[in-house]
Amino acid sequence: MITDNLKNDFSNLNTIEKRNQISNELLYIALLIKMKESQLKIPSVLNVKNYDVNKQANFSEDEMLDFLYEDIYSIKRGLITLLVLQ
Repeated sequence: MITDNLKNDFSNLNTIEKRNQISNELLYIALLIKMKESQLKIPSVLNVKNYDVNKQANFSEDEMLDFLYEDIYSIKRGLITLLVLQ
C-alpha cells in the first residue's frame, strides 16, 4: 500500500518528473518479470521502453499516454505468460 508521504512526494513533482517516475516504476516491474522468465527458462516477450527526459520531454499528453499504454500492455502480456505457465 502506498503511504501518504509517497503520494505527496509524487504529487509535488513536476510533469516531466512524474512521467519519469512512472517510467521507472514500469521498468522495475519489467525487470522483475524478466527475472522470473529467466528462472523459468522461457523466452521473454516483454518490451518496456525507457522514458528519456531529454527525448520525450516535449511529448504531448496524448503521446505520453500512448507511450505508457504500450508499456503497460507489454507488462500485462508478460504477466499473463507467467501466470499461464505456472
